[in-house]
Amino acid sequence: MEMVLLAVALLPPLLSGATIPLCGSKLGERSAWIGIAALWASALSSIAMMTVVLQAGPVKLTILDVNAGTMSHAVLIDRLAAVMMVLITSVSLVIHVYSRRYMVGDAGYVRFFSLLGLLTFVLLSLVTSGNLLWLLLCWHLVTWLLVKLVSFQGSSPAALLAGRRTLWIQGVGDTAFAAAALVLYATCGTLDLDGIFAAIRQSPVRTIVWFGAGLELDVPFVTTLLLLLSVMAKSAQFPFHIWLPGTIEAPTPVSALLHAGIVNAGGFLVNRLAPLFGSAPTTLNLMFLIGGLTALIGAATMLTQSSVKRTLVYSTMGQMGYMVMECGLGAFALAVFHLCAHGLFKATLFLNSGTNIHKARKEFKLPPAAQIEQAGAFSAITWGTGLTVTLVLPLIILLAVHGVVRIPLLDVQGAVIFLFFGWVTSSQVMFSLYRAHSGASWKVSLTMVGALALIGMTYLWAGEAFTHFLYPGPGEADAYFQAAEWHPYLFDAFIGLSAVLIVAVWGLIYGTARGVKVLVPAWIEGLRTRAYVAFLNGLYVEDLVRTFERPSRRLSCDADGRR
Repeated sequence: MEMVLLAVALLPPLLSGATIPLCGSKLGERSAWIGIAALWASALSSIAMMTVVLQAGPVKLTILDVNAGTMSHAVLIDRLAAVMMVLITSVSLVIHVYSRRYMVGDAGYVRFFSLLGLLTFVLLSLVTSGNLLWLLLCWHLVTWLLVKLVSFQGSSPAALLAGRRTLWIQGVGDTAFAAAALVLYATCGTLDLDGIFAAIRQSPVRTIVWFGAGLELDVPFVTTLLLLLSVMAKSAQFPFHIWLPGTIEAPTPVSALLHAGIVNAGGFLVNRLAPLFGSAPTTLNLMFLIGGLTALIGAATMLTQSSVKRTLVYSTMGQMGYMVMECGLGAFALAVFHLCAHGLFKATLFLNSGTNIHKARKEFKLPPAAQIEQAGAFSAITWGTGLTVTLVLPLIILLAVHGVVRIPLLDVQGAVIFLFFGWVTSSQVMFSLYRAHSGASWKVSLTMVGALALIGMTYLWAGEAFTHFLYPGPGEADAYFQAAEWHPYLFDAFIGLSAVLIVAVWGLIYGTARGVKVLVPAWIEGLRTRAYVAFLNGLYVEDLVRTFERPSRRLSCDADGRR
């Protein structure tokens, strides 16, 4: 039964990718229905496979047994793989249906649907691989197919440049992944994931023969550092994010699939290799810092962009920073929840971006001066009450939620971070709704209450139920949290400083919204202007890369001329 479901889930996208080019000349634009039918079969089978896994436990099938597990193609479908299969097939199905009409008239219509089917198959093979060699192979095939789709519009120099940049950046990550696989094979003697995890649990420090001499390695630390490079490249972490803005040159469905699925691959890789990352606390702490820096830069850059698609691109960068931060906290399951939620809403945003851009160009009008709402007279009581409620009420609600489920806030740093994120998110929602002025006060109030309830319940479910859903083993999830813990004094200082900064900035923004004049020194105002320009230009990272790209393009043109 499992073998049949697996075949129906994996093979239809592959068959459609191979069949469409053969039939495309005869069927033309009707060939899209082959891909749509294949994805329907794959999506339904993925849902059925998840049901089997929930009832009977993980399914591991050896398709090709070669060299005692080293080269064997083992398919592993546990709860993580089942969730990812449902996400990939459902998003790909929507994109197939959307693309059927969106790509009409494009000269590469048939080739597009062929590549889309092949990419879906490779992604499904990636998330179901139980062998590190096949995982690496699929990881690199994703890079290759991504480059093909990014540079799909071959007549566009910008698309070709984006494809080349994507290839080089992703190539760095793929090379690091390959180096990690070589180290694991040399020290553990196998590439089967279960065998690697068993060897690491037995002895993390292992000996590798290097030029005839034995060299002791902390295998989890060395390999996770290499894998972190791969995660940074695939999931657009600063400064490896420079390939991401160029992807807007690809057709909109490609952008949707990229931002909904491919860029999330880093979070999946950390979860798939969770026992390995859980044995490397230093790498987890480094991941938290990298993710935090990426989240801040991505969010700040997003706020300065005037292009809708570039705004969505940097929004993705910021969200990927949050995902890597969660991995760095040991909250592996929360990172999977984040990538699923991000995949669904970002696919929707990209598929609707074209329509909204068109509407904005046709319908946008500046409101008359009489319709611009002026801030009323400042009232210290009103201002103080609003600021306090905005900040304190979400905190009280979230503390109450934690009290109900009895989470040990003082013992688990990860729980404190969950509370911190929930507080900031809830406060942001309340403040945004306050500024919306989109309806009568009772409507805004009910929306505030509903939003807080939704955030609280989602936060509770993601932080507790989903964690135990993905890691049901006793103490398994707690072990990852403990592995990622910081020194207590450093952690308390970080939380305290962050809270003070957030409250201070919140007060500044709230006061500005209420019409309060805030005296800011001229040098700070000038610094803010320069920072705005810097983030508007992506901190000039893309300009720096273009400086290095020009000589290589010139050499390439000279070589072509000599030939």
